[in-house]
Amino acid sequence: MTYRRNVLGTLLTAGLLMALSAQAEVVYAQANFVLNKKQVSAVNYRNKGLVIPVGTQVEVLDKDDDEVECRIVETGAKFSFVSHKSLGKDAEEMFPAFFGPKDPAERIAALTPEEQKQVKAGELAKGMSREAVLLTVGPPPPHRTPTFGSSKWTYWSSKFATFEVVFDADGKVISYGDEPAPAPAPTPAAPPPPPEPTFFFSTANFHFDDATLSWVNYRKGPIIPFNTRIEVLDKGSSKVKFRIVETGKEFTFENDSRSGADTWFLFKASFSEQDQASKLESLSAEDRKKVSASEVVPGMSRAAVRMAWGPPPPHETPTYNSNTWFYWKGKFTKVQVKFNDEDKVVSVE
Repeated sequence: MTYRRNVLGTLLTAGLLMALSAQAEVVYAQANFVLNKKQVSAVNYRNKGLVIPVGTQVEVLDKDDDEVECRIVETGAKFSFVSHKSLGKDAEEMFPAFFGPKDPAERIAALTPEEQKQVKAGELAKGMSREAVLLTVGPPPPHRTPTFGSSKWTYWSSKFATFEVVFDADGKVISYGDEPAPAPAPTPAAPPPPPEPTFFFSTANFHFDDATLSWVNYRKGPIIPFNTRIEVLDKGSSKVKFRIVETGKEFTFENDSRSGADTWFLFKASFSEQDQASKLESLSAEDRKKVSASEVVPGMSRAAVRMAWGPPPPHETPTYNSNTWFYWKGKFTKVQVKFNDEDKVVSVE
């Protein structure tokens, strides 16, 4: 009778233990973690010690703020998971980042074959992805690496020493441990700007005095005809020197402070890189005659006036859309060219 009671008691005890075990929480190691004095620290120390391999099944025995008591399912070995005040979170809060309900096998299988070998060996290597690093050595302590998007992750090899894992812009490891990060690749030098064109065409008939063309575009003196091809010889802050290609005669385009404009800008308003012949051909026959004669008369189009007399000086005609263009015959005499709503000249005064 006593024997039967003992057997029954043993069976009941075994059944109760099995039932309790069946209800225990079983989780998986989400990386290779190092045991130090039968503890896994949330600081994730990487110094030497026994390793709990990634994917290891772990049974949670008890947990509170100070520690989570665990047992490795396969061997029955017990350990505890603890946090640290520097992390600002207790053990129970930090635990899920290290041990989770999902087997990491699927995450490992998604890595490259080389990364899979490195994860299972618990070894860091250049070229690893952030995910492979997480599966190899676990999360970096958040008080020094607040986000996994950081280019540098800081780990503790012991209580007094750290090392870094450095990633490139593609999220691949470029250095780890005590190895210095490689110097960034030099930024390729910007290609040199294309050379400024040296040959241009006059966009109008331009008067000159003593081989000098003024930005004021005075309406007196000999003329450089419309569409004359020139070569720029030198550019200065207030002068542009050029020569007529056909004759070799040299001239100076001159600017001064009264214009309020850049010299090269004014020059390119008068001389273009493009041959102007097609623009002349687009005018009426009568306008073409007036342009060739350097004359402006009522009925001419804006385009024809622009070719006959050039751009009006910008200090009194700031836009070509103005109804009145001002030109200078000389230093003291102005000429007004007025346009109607159809952009035809109505008067020259």
